[in-house]
Amino acid sequence: MKEIIQTKSKIAVVLVLVYSIVPVYAATPWLRVDGNKIKDPAGNVVVLRGVDLMDLGATELWYGGAINMINRLTDKTDTQGTSPGWHPRVVRLAVYPSDEGDFSSPFTFCPGSDDYYNNLLRPVVDYCASKDLYAIIDWHYVGDNTWGKVIQTSEFWEYMAPRFANDSHVIFELFNEPGNFGSSETNRWLSVKKDMQTWINIIRSYAPHNLILVAGPSWSQIIGPAATYPAEGNNIAYVAHIYPGHWNSGSSSWYINHITTCAAVHPVFMSEWGFSETTSYDLLRGTITDYGQPLMDFIEGLQISNSAWIASSNWEPSMFEWDWTLRCGEGEMGCFVKDTLYLRRNDDQPSEWLYGDLTYDNIVDMDDLYEFCLIWLEVDCVNYEMLDLNDDCLINFYELSSLAQNWLE
Repeated sequence: MKEIIQTKSKIAVVLVLVYSIVPVYAATPWLRVDGNKIKDPAGNVVVLRGVDLMDLGATELWYGGAINMINRLTDKTDTQGTSPGWHPRVVRLAVYPSDEGDFSSPFTFCPGSDDYYNNLLRPVVDYCASKDLYAIIDWHYVGDNTWGKVIQTSEFWEYMAPRFANDSHVIFELFNEPGNFGSSETNRWLSVKKDMQTWINIIRSYAPHNLILVAGPSWSQIIGPAATYPAEGNNIAYVAHIYPGHWNSGSSSWYINHITTCAAVHPVFMSEWGFSETTSYDLLRGTITDYGQPLMDFIEGLQISNSAWIASSNWEPSMFEWDWTLRCGEGEMGCFVKDTLYLRRNDDQPSEWLYGDLTYDNIVDMDDLYEFCLIWLEVDCVNYEMLDLNDDCLINFYELSSLAQNWLE
């Protein structure tokens, strides 16, 4: 304690010297769950809207590169459609496991190797931050039973959670679309919840703040029971996926009821939706009028965040043509997604995080200074990445000057 007091005295001098400098903010502050809403540190309701990438390894090696795709999706000079540019706030990065039968990725996570993290995932996630984008790391099993993938999924989150624990813009989507076929809807959900809880506990042992997205069984259409039997932990939202074949079916009220039941108690994040009139899949066949706009009206009314599937020229439903121009018109989603993002670009957006607000109470004061002193001159390249402004793995006077800029702001 004596050392902390001495350090605080020295730091106070710096605070006085730089008190009048313009405050430093982060455009992608930590998000938290409060009741059935996602909020920023200031307590504002946040609704994220964006786009899903196809498998990250395939995007990188076969389709022009992930950074190029993000540049395409954030091009504010793209005048296709009726909007003057792109304005997403979140991108979903699909990581297909090596044993996923739906698609064999040319480059994916392998336990015991840092190759995927160092050479693809980390650079792409960092690039998202530079573009003021939240990034969903999506462990993309499709229709598998969670109980058959516990070891693989645990290995993935044991590796990823500590490495992204200090990235305020990173969101963890635990398991894309569980199958977990069985008897009642409640029992199916409870079987998913059991395994999700294992992965939530793993993540929270390393990463206390990151938003976590939890899917339900039947390709994440059964989420209503989560209202009564939620997973344990903080900052958890529940995932819904709904396509034209669901929305326009005779059972549409069943799908909608699951979403509204869950959304009455917990935040819901629709991490997949999309349509095309020219697709070969009945499930995906729809138009702006019979699916796209009614769905957007529905989820906006509930303040549900969403990301559209998929930024691709050949995975369906495709947003792009082969030459990377957008698919536009009543029966295509490309221009509709872009135009919708533009129309909602200023709605329900997070206020920028005040650098140094370590207690997340919207002011940098002595409580934050105390937390800052606890890590003063600590050499750590992982746990304090959010605060380490010059990437030297050390919290010192360089970072202190930025904290001081925000003193009592």
